[in-house]
Amino acid sequence: MKYNLSGIMCRAWALRRAKGYTLSTALKLAWGEAKGVKLYTFNVESERAGITAYIVKAMRAGLTDIHEQHKVEHLKAALLAACGRL
Repeated sequence: MKYNLSGIMCRAWALRRAKGYTLSTALKLAWGEAKGVKLYTFNVESERAGITAYIVKAMRAGLTDIHEQHKVEHLKAALLAACGRL
């Protein structure tokens, strides 16, 4: 099966600009779209939801340990970096 490589690359750059994904993630999404597979997008969004739920749970429980505080800060930074808001 042949794929339109130029179209896939253009779609990846469009995803990178619009959503702020890394180029690697954008390429995986573009290839998934070209192949008709939406599973990767679902996995990315479910992982982001899991990280967000963990952060909320940790914040509600109270961050008493410095290691927990650093872990939550790193997870927040990872969520923001994936969206290009950092």
